[in-house]
Amino acid sequence: MASPGMVSAVTTSPSTGSEPEAPCCDPQLAAVTAERKRKRKESNRLSAQRSRARKQQQLDDLTNQVTALRARNGAMAAAAYDVERRCAAVQAENTLLQAMNLELGERLQSLTELIQCMEAAMYHQPQQLLDANMYNYY
Repeated sequence: MASPGMVSAVTTSPSTGSEPEAPCCDPQLAAVTAERKRKRKESNRLSAQRSRARKQQQLDDLTNQVTALRARNGAMAAAAYDVERRCAAVQAENTLLQAMNLELGERLQSLTELIQCMEAAMYHQPQQLLDANMYNYY
């Protein structure tokens, strides 16, 4: 700490309260302070430039991501449409096949009944046919 009789050469600026103010009578101290201020401004300028570059890169990345996602979304929408179209075709074919199955099942049942009737007629009536034909001479 300075002695009570000595006055400090550096005082704070009334505008900000934190920046040292160079006394007007010491040109070397004023030059050092001006150099520090210049370096700080340069550092702040470069930092702001890097920050803007990072933000621009993030924006570019997000823009590219949006473009890629839109393309992917379009491809997925086209694929979904194609699947829906094929599903409708398969459903129509399934309906047709079900109708054909029903019809063929009915035909099979009818033919089975006919065969059973014919078999019954052949096994149960041949004797009757023979007896009836014995007396019929052509």
